[in-house]
Amino acid sequence: MRLEIGFIPHKWISDIPDACGYFPFAIEGETENIVDFTFSGNCNVEEFVSNWMNEINHFPIYIFVEVCDYNQKEFEQDCQTYNIEFVRAKFGFYKAIIENCRQFSVIFPYVYASGGMNDVALWSLKRDVFRLEKRDINTIWGIKKLHIPVVTLLKNDCVFWVSFDAASLFAISNGSQFSTITKISEKLPPKTHFIISEYEE
Repeated sequence: MRLEIGFIPHKWISDIPDACGYFPFAIEGETENIVDFTFSGNCNVEEFVSNWMNEINHFPIYIFVEVCDYNQKEFEQDCQTYNIEFVRAKFGFYKAIIENCRQFSVIFPYVYASGGMNDVALWSLKRDVFRLEKRDINTIWGIKKLHIPVVTLLKNDCVFWVSFDAASLFAISNGSQFSTITKISEKLPPKTHFIISEYEE
């Protein structure tokens, strides 16, 4: 697996979320580290991310994802088959509690596919940080007040977002685990090769 890893400037986070940019959800609390993981070359992203979450081993994992109408029945059936606790929230969102890597590998393809279709696809480690709330958001029609996900981060929290077109993942973290490239690399799956990207402040 080949990755590009870079720390994102904090100015990328706006007080008003961007429905078509970074980031399409509201973020409350500190954001010490924002890390971009971009995939390069031919790779099985679903397998890689499942292995990565197993290496990190911070279960339970809380999934918060928009699921398209035509996938909802299958999503619910897989949750029931693999004993995954879930609730159907409003506006096509689902929240699921993942207890182990096997469950994650079942559900992550839905998460990754949602990101690829430019729907909101998020998960957090060890703590549920998600809620839906009516907020201002910047859309192609201007600023609108809509129900959007709100992420509330406390000390040591970490949330992942599948970027638009599923080209990369972003980790937004207040824990030391994502504070340096060295700490990040310690938990990457074996045989992961990466280069470091630099972003201007």
